[in-house]
Parts: sequence; structure tokens; C-alpha cells
Amino acid sequence: MRKVAIFLSLILTTTIGYGANNCLEVAQSLWSLQNQIVEKSFEQLTPGAWAQYNNGFKAVYLGKRVSPNTGKELYVIEYHGRQVGQIWYKITPKDVTYQGKIYHFETLEPMEAYALMRGKAYYVSKEMIETYMGMSGHRRSTILEEGTILSPPDCSHVPELRETFINFPGGKKVKATVIISTENEAKLYCSPDVPFGMIKVVSSSGNNSNSDLLDFGFGGGKAKISNKMLKESASMPFFPQMGNVEKLPFKLPKMR
Repeated sequence: MRKVAIFLSLILTTTIGYGANNCLEVAQSLWSLQNQIVEKSFEQLTPGAWAQYNNGFKAVYLGKRVSPNTGKELYVIEYHGRQVGQIWYKITPKDVTYQGKIYHFETLEPMEAYALMRGKAYYVSKEMIETYMGMSGHRRSTILEEGTILSPPDCSHVPELRETFINFPGGKKVKATVIISTENEAKLYCSPDVPFGMIKVVSSSGNNSNSDLLDFGFGGGKAKISNKMLKESASMPFFPQMGNVEKLPFKLPKMR
């Protein structure tokens, strides 16, 4: 399962030094955007909400469910494409104190996954994915790694923020925030008004990524992995080819 359009970490705080005032202003805007996306584009979605991307993947929100493997109540997204799989998330709140003010962040923490192969569902634990990523020489998985906050923060690459409107099929018009790299002018478009928050990435050369949002809806999406399949799932006996995890073509403030 490839990273499609989730796991959006826009976390920014500030540091004392050159440009601190501008950094604080941008940080507060991104802090608000981060929380809006997690709350509105994940936590508060109606089951059946979906998003279609130009790489052929479709993401469908299945709501909050109880895991048949761990018994935990988690938020579920299913991915349809050449492969079908699910990722189960929890919302992890984190507080950061800066200049006497508490900033409350909502972050997403993927806890487990399921892959559909030959009509059977296979369970993939968080620990299993991380072990595989380490053994194969890859960096830690961004698919199953929660959002983290850098403290003290790094303001060496503070992006520029703009707002725009983007039209989608059926007359849907979405207000989007554009995060622009001050290093190479690459752009990330996102909005809490679309499922899962991500709209598109445009590189410094003007090329779009292969996971741009084509269309979306807030109902009608159906699961391909049934509850019966989940209950009868076995642990993954091997790791399918996962490919390289996509990276944004510009730097956001570092997180550790």
C-alpha cells in the first residue's frame, strides 16, 4: 500500500531569532490548519466519504470501528487501486508550550493495516511494518508513523501561505491553502473541506505529483474488505513490494 494523500503534517512552531514574528504568524496559521484537517477531514467525516486521485487510487472513509485483532476503536480508511488495503488510525493529541501559551495539536497515528490478496485479508501490525522498513534499508515508514512536533522548533525554512479556490467536477468549489516553499517555490495545496485534506503538490519545475485529487464526495463509497474478511484475517506471511514512499518536493520545518 502506497502513501496516497493522508498523513498530512503541517506542524510549525517558532524560534527566537531572525524572522521570529513572521515565523510565529505562519506557525499559528499552520497550527490551525493542521487541527482543522485532522478534525474535519478525518475525525468528523461521514462513512462513505471518498477521494479519487490521478494515480488511480481511491480512498474511502469507513468510519470508526473496533479492530478484530487488537480490540481498539480506530478510524479506518480503505484504499482501492492495483492493491486494496486499509489503514486504521487513532487521533493523538499533543500539547506544546511556547511563550506561556499552550498549543494543542491533533495528530494522526496509524496503528495497523490490512491488505487484500487473492480474496483474503492479511493483518499487518505497526511493529511489522517498521521492522520491514528497517531490514530493507528504508527509513522509518511514514505510513505508520504518527505526527511529531519539533521542540525547540526550526524556522530556517518558513513557507509562504496563500489562499485560492479550486474547481472540481459537479460544480464543487473548494477554498484551499497553498503552502509555498521559499527555497524553490514548490507548492502544496490542501484544505479541510476535502476528505483527507490533500489536494495536490506542484514541484519547483511546475509539474504535478502522481497523487493529485481529481474528485471527491461525502457519501457512496463502499468497502471491498468485508468485516468477515477482517475477522478471519491472518498475519501477513511476507511483505509485498511497497515501492518508495513519496516525498514532498520541498522542505517543511523539521520534525523529530
